[in-house]
Amino acid sequence: MSSSADQQRSQPPPKGDDWLLSFVGVLEASGPRVLEVGCGPGRDAATLSERGFEVVAFDRLPLLAAAERAPKADFLRADVSSQLPFRDGVFNGAVASLSLHYLPWEATRRALSEIRRVVREGGAFAFRVNADDDVNHGAGEGEELERGFFRTPRPSYSETKRFFDEQMVWAAVEGLFEVERLEHKTIHHHAEPKRVWECLARAIRSEG
Repeated sequence: MSSSADQQRSQPPPKGDDWLLSFVGVLEASGPRVLEVGCGPGRDAATLSERGFEVVAFDRLPLLAAAERAPKADFLRADVSSQLPFRDGVFNGAVASLSLHYLPWEATRRALSEIRRVVREGGAFAFRVNADDDVNHGAGEGEELERGFFRTPRPSYSETKRFFDEQMVWAAVEGLFEVERLEHKTIHHHAEPKRVWECLARAIRSEG
């Protein structure tokens, strides 16, 4: 007869995760209007809107499923690699779950600069990106175009994918956001465990 511990070990890892729950308090302190960068199917938009945030979310892919999952949020088609269609400082905070690791380095910096532009000074920014030891999801696979940036042999959302080390996370937000917390984590967002960097940062004062 199997023990309860054996039964637990035989269970598949949970799908999905509530990563944003630990950031709700700091986002509430920043203010109600939150931008979600690369919303995908709308899970995080739903998490936030159900807790009273005024969520504006975007993605470059169709948004029907996201709008159905989070009917209180506002959605639009946009691309993080382009200029965002929002005024400076219009959001109190921003979130980005696994949506900022598809671009070349200079494009990544431009994308983060755009996020900084539309988030008010001091606003919270919670995000997570692929870690460089995320071997279950392509780390080290394919042609390396830049350090940590690969043309993946298994394209799905994008033909390219970046895997960050700690230094790279700090460099990505340098001069734009001040890092308050940076953690290396294993999550169960997919069937196989995934390694990510999870970060809480604050928008710093714009130069000039």
